[in-house]
Order: sequence, then structure tokens, then C-alpha cells
Amino acid sequence: MESSTIIMTEESTRIRNYLTKEGAEHFDDIYFKRKLGATANIRSLGGMYKDVAAQGARRGSESSKVIDEILDITAFFRRLRGDSSVAIATAMDILTGDIEKFRTYPIGETAAYIEKVNEAYEEEASSWEKVIKNYAYEIIKDKNSMLLYDYSSLVGDVIKEASRENHVMDLYIPESRFLNGGLPFVRDGIQGKHRVHFFPDAAIMYYMKKADLAMMGAETFLPNGDMINTIGSELVGIACRRYEKPLYIPTTLIKVDYRATYGIRRKELFRDLKDKMSEGWEIKLKDEVDFACPNLDIVPPENITAYITERGVIPPAALFSECRSYVGDLRNKIYNRINYR
Repeated sequence: MESSTIIMTEESTRIRNYLTKEGAEHFDDIYFKRKLGATANIRSLGGMYKDVAAQGARRGSESSKVIDEILDITAFFRRLRGDSSVAIATAMDILTGDIEKFRTYPIGETAAYIEKVNEAYEEEASSWEKVIKNYAYEIIKDKNSMLLYDYSSLVGDVIKEASRENHVMDLYIPESRFLNGGLPFVRDGIQGKHRVHFFPDAAIMYYMKKADLAMMGAETFLPNGDMINTIGSELVGIACRRYEKPLYIPTTLIKVDYRATYGIRRKELFRDLKDKMSEGWEIKLKDEVDFACPNLDIVPPENITAYITERGVIPPAALFSECRSYVGDLRNKIYNRINYR
């Protein structure tokens, strides 16, 4: 069970020591959850890969040493985040998929490849974000209000786009007591001159009646249309269905989890919220209570209007055919950008 208090361990210290001061900032962003969202975490992983490669090139290290360190970083973060975020696991597979071939190459060639493949992925990812933001703004441009749950950088971009268009909205933002995921939305909303309404997530049903629609990012989604996200997300879906309000999920297709089609079930993850929920309690009382809380909810497809993706606005029933060849197509696009086979 994951604790709500994050401390360094012997293993995490060892991994962090591979990195320069700049690279260690990327490590800390993921490990201490300083940045939320798979997109930001993938950028940080790419930053660590490039840091190790550049450091190896400066030192004249053997390519095999650099590759071992990168694979060690990958294995560590796969254990840390891979079960909760398929996007991170998929991105790591793409970014490291061919580096074993470089074990006997000169370090300069190996470092150049690692730099190029990460830059190519970043270029692809940046193009997705722009497309998704534009599709999403088309949906909200004639709306006056929306409810936003659990921070997503893509949803944050939609708020900022509304601000650039001088489109002021009422933003209903529940604070997830589990994650404190509402505060970044509050900052984006206030900076954009929107009217921000901030309240506990227990009041989602009440405020959903006031909103024109709801938007949430996705931690992961399944080919059948199920969306998996922070605990409390299912309540948003239920509220939308009850009050007949649209629910849109802006997400990149890299977040699809195909393991379910092979009979692999997601591991149920829990977090110990003792430190978060028992401040001021007597120690004896704390020790008598179970503070375990599931990390994630599943929002079923019948409660979702559509996914807003780089390939368009897709209803849940159409996801399977859209995602079937996605990972292979993405890998080919990245390799084509760097003229690598």
C-alpha cells in the first residue's frame, strides 16, 4: 500500500545518483509528485534519459554503462508508476525500445540516438496537445460554465485557450481531498479571469446541476470506453448522467490500456491516508483506524459523451478501432522523424 508520506529509500537514492543536479530535478518532479499528469511525467523521464546520455558522453563512458543506467531508471519508474499510468509505461517502451542495439556503439552515437528519439517523441506529443486543445475549445466556445475534476494539463490548456479568446466562464472546481488536484485549475482559472467556484468534492452532485458540461483528464482508458482516473471521478460521471450533462475526456491515445483484451486485470491500488486525514487526532486513536483508500475509479462508457483525442472527438463505442494500431503507428512516426529503422 502506498503511503501519503513520500520518503527517499535506498533504491530511489541509488537511481537519483545517476543524475546531474538538473537531471535530479526531473527525478524529484515524478518521485515527490511535484508535477501532476502523465504528460509532465513523461517529459521528466525523457529529461532523465537525456541527462544520463549527455553525462556519459562527457565522461567518455561505455555505451553499455549508459544503457544499463537508463534501463535501471525505466524499471524503477515502471514499478513506481506503471501500474497506475499505462501512458508512462508505453512511452518508456517507445523511448527505450531499441537502445539495446547500441551497447557496442561509440558513446557519441548512443547519446545522439537517445537525444533524437526523445526530441522526436516530444515533438509528436506537443502536436497532440495543440490538436486536442483546439477540438476541446470548439466544444466549449458557446458554453458558459463547466465542472473540472482532478488536474489535467490538457484540460488546463483548454481553460487557457478560453482566456486567450476572451471567453470568460464559471469554473466549478471540486477539490479532491485525496490528491489536492483542484488547486492547479484554480490558478489557471484566476489567471485567465474566469469566475472560479471552489468546493469539497462531496458537493459534486450539487454543483453539477449548475454547469453546462464536465471535463476530466484520464489516467488511463480501456478499448471498451472505460475511463480510469483519480477516486471521485465516477461520482462526476454519475452526476453528469443524472442531470443529463455532457462529460468529455480530453486525452492522448497513448493512454489506452490494451492489457484487458489479453485477460490481464488491473491491479487495485490503495493509498494509506493516515497522515492526510488524521491531523490532530490522538495517536492511540489513529492506530485503531484503517485509512486505506483506493487510488482510482472507473467511469463506465455509458456516462461519457466522448473522448477528445489527437484523432478527433471519439464516442466510447468507437475507441477500439481507433486505438488498435496506435502504438505501432506512433513508434513508426518517431523513427521516421529521426530517419531510424
